[in-house]
Amino acid sequence: MKQYKYNLDKSSKKFICPNCQQKRFVKYINVETGQYADSIYGRCDRQENCKYSCYPNNNQIIYKTSTHQLPKPTSYINQKVVRDSCKYYDKNPLVTYLFKKYDKEKVENVITEYQLGTSNKFNGSCVFWQQDNTGNFRSGKIMAYNVDNGSRAKNHDGTALISWAHKALNLNDFNLKQCLFGLHLLNNTNKPIGIVESEKTAVIMRILLEKYTWMATGSASAFKYEKLIPLKGRKILAFPDKGLFSDWKKVAKELNKKGFDIKVSDAVEKEEYDKGWDLIDALEYDSKYGEITITEKLALKFIGINPIVKRLIDDFDLTDLNGGDINL
Repeated sequence: MKQYKYNLDKSSKKFICPNCQQKRFVKYINVETGQYADSIYGRCDRQENCKYSCYPNNNQIIYKTSTHQLPKPTSYINQKVVRDSCKYYDKNPLVTYLFKKYDKEKVENVITEYQLGTSNKFNGSCVFWQQDNTGNFRSGKIMAYNVDNGSRAKNHDGTALISWAHKALNLNDFNLKQCLFGLHLLNNTNKPIGIVESEKTAVIMRILLEKYTWMATGSASAFKYEKLIPLKGRKILAFPDKGLFSDWKKVAKELNKKGFDIKVSDAVEKEEYDKGWDLIDALEYDSKYGEITITEKLALKFIGINPIVKRLIDDFDLTDLNGGDINL
């Protein structure tokens, strides 16, 4: 019978996997000394999702799956680059739009809170910096907007004008590991966390509804464990775009089994709303039936005049957040 110098630990002890960063890693043990091999040697028991497996042999690393290699460290953007981008707002179409539509002081506050940057790319665009809850900047998503209505600017073929800061800076071998937009605000508040898909929506909802700390996934598929794990233990209220309610609800159900506290709103699932609309699209649609503005509607004592906001109250008992009526 063939003997091996190292065997997988047969105890129930698990470690952080060097590939997927989940606590599902079983280390190899030297059968002669009973000591663990170095931290990179072992196997992740998430074999369907991670498949990381590394066996020690004469101080060489042998991978049992050719598609996996040692994970590269996460790359970061220099903070001076971020600071230097947080100006020139006269050339930033989204910021210009926000100043035209919303209260000046509140817009200035969200610019500072979310550290919105300006890029020369696309003849002027907005940079949504992804700063994690440890203070590091993962990168910045560069997006072009229409200064007149705040909509996304697009190429002639209909594709969106999007890029990344690390690409614009020509940073070679940059390992992007995204986090939630707005995650850096986590340590400074005990407010419930509002999750939307769009970074722009998170910024505007921060202006309209300050009861939440608003964050964005950046994409529909990014509403998942790896992105939400820093929020575990906090009250999370998710607002998927029209057509994604069932998908996000399914994810939330599984995460709640793991100790999360996530509720998913179907506020944008009304029949009259177009597929892909988000919370802001719905609010703007509802505002069309009168002269009153969205901000004024949200501030009304009898807030049920706005169907979207009434659903938020009904679903999440927002009146109890301060022990009384909503005070926006």
